[in-house]
Amino acid sequence: MARPLSKRWLNPQAVPRGFLRLYIMTLLSRGPETGYSIIQKIDERTEGAWRPGPGTMYPTLKGLVSDGLVRAAPGVGASGAKAYMMTAEGQRALREMRERLASLGRKERVVARLFSDILPPTVYVPLVVNRYKEGAQQLRERMSEIPLPERVAYLKELRLFMETQIGWIDSQLQLQRAVLHGAPPRPRRRY
Repeated sequence: MARPLSKRWLNPQAVPRGFLRLYIMTLLSRGPETGYSIIQKIDERTEGAWRPGPGTMYPTLKGLVSDGLVRAAPGVGASGAKAYMMTAEGQRALREMRERLASLGRKERVVARLFSDILPPTVYVPLVVNRYKEGAQQLRERMSEIPLPERVAYLKELRLFMETQIGWIDSQLQLQRAVLHGAPPRPRRRY
């Protein structure tokens, strides 16, 4: 059965070089996995947009093994397949890669600004709204991993940001009501 057009696989060349290695190592840092289970997890996480094939997955795993970052796990996976796990060297390399990735935040913001110029509003606005929704869910999932004092600071910053956004959204909705109904906008209530 063909997947809907919106769920087609990403072009493998669209995935940054080395990203699959990093993602495999991230999954293996949480526990042993088989190549097939990694493929399935990527497929599920990307909602079918990217599913690396066996011709990509297994050579990548073989390379990680030969680099000493991953090794075969003792025993076998649930289906009798070989499972892989991280080595101490792999854990160290993953920490280093994650530290280097910290600079991506600025690059992402710059690219997002360029996309806002390139894409028409009818494409850009739904993209951002969906990104907010997905980002909020991911934020909830990951927030508990932040040490408590930092978590409180982030939550306060997030609350202030959200209150500002709610104020702007309410003012936009009032303007739209006024335009639709030909009435002047009502003053906003403070709670």
